[in-house]
Amino acid sequence: MKYEFTSPRDCTLSELLCEKLSFIGKKGLKSLIKERQVRVNGERVGEDVRLETGDVVEAYVTARAPSVKVIYADDNIVVADKPAHTDTMSLPLLLSGEYGELFPVHRLDVNTTGLVALARNRAAKEELEREFKARKIKKKYIATVVGAPKADRGTLRHWLVKDAVGGLVKAYPTASHGGAESVTEYETIGRDGELTVLALYPSTGRTHQLRVQLAAEGTPILGDGKYGDYAANKRYKVSEQRLRAVSLRLVGASGVLASLRNREFTAE
Repeated sequence: MKYEFTSPRDCTLSELLCEKLSFIGKKGLKSLIKERQVRVNGERVGEDVRLETGDVVEAYVTARAPSVKVIYADDNIVVADKPAHTDTMSLPLLLSGEYGELFPVHRLDVNTTGLVALARNRAAKEELEREFKARKIKKKYIATVVGAPKADRGTLRHWLVKDAVGGLVKAYPTASHGGAESVTEYETIGRDGELTVLALYPSTGRTHQLRVQLAAEGTPILGDGKYGDYAANKRYKVSEQRLRAVSLRLVGASGVLASLRNREFTAE
């Protein structure tokens, strides 16, 4: 199948392909370039070339695209259930055949599954961005963690600092190290031996927030390959992080989304 898209910024070809065609995997994308199955502005390429904003990329892919379930759609938004191993930025391409141009306004980690809201027009995009910025979109996640928190319910508060060199985010208990304040409420909803199932309600949306905060508390998410408990992941034979976005509620929606105010979308 041929996928065609335009580069939104200056970057390398591999960077853009990892974003748009994440479901193929990094190894598959390298083969795609090496086997000259990619065209840039109409010319075949066999190496990881630099792209400029506006360059047109065509990729000829034999791998089967993942199925993306749509929970809700109207003239303004689409709420999709993102599968694992898929970058949020791949969703517009995967859903374009049925829904046309789509604009992601928030992201889930590649291995986190669950609900993502995508705008179908500029007005909806601007409204969703305002709502997320004002923290008026309430999110709920379910996570399976190794260990158990000290209390059955409570609030996690950390200051997260990005380590650009190591590609990690670090959590600190106070603002003394700078960083962005991150707040998540949680409650225990199940236990199975050393594993605990938590409902998580983040009020901020920092990079890797839930994964980093839970790891900092000594209860890493099962299957998390970056911040997790490697021995436990191996013991339970889990390679995908057990974190799922199960609910989105548009508390203060207005403008073109006014009819969806307080509407809650839930995943299975």
